Amino acid sequence: MKQLLLLLLLPLIALSAKDPTKHDHMRNAIGLLEAAKTAKEPLVSLQAARRELVKAKPGKEGQRKDAIEYVDEAIAFATAGDSKTMQEKITKAISNVKSGIARSK
Repeated sequence: MKQLLLLLLLPLIALSAKDPTKHDHMRNAIGLLEAAKTAKEPLVSLQAARRELVKAKPGKEGQRKDAIEYVDEAIAFATAGDSKTMQEKITKAISNVKSGIARSK
């Protein structure tokens, strides 16, 4: 009887387990955004971070979408040579990504 119960519950237990790879794209984006803050050529890191955010699954209560918009703005400011404003946008993007990860757990 215990074995039967275990067999019936095992799929439910597996489904409820946290997937450690669930937010890989979001975490990769954070690393790339952090690197962009101090990079001599931040565009490469910013563009890679944007690609990671686009690959991430939706369902972060709009935080992923907002982070993509901040990254787009950071790219524009980096292109214009305004590193101070670029860094501000990167900081906001990182905050949104972290918030998105926390809200979707």
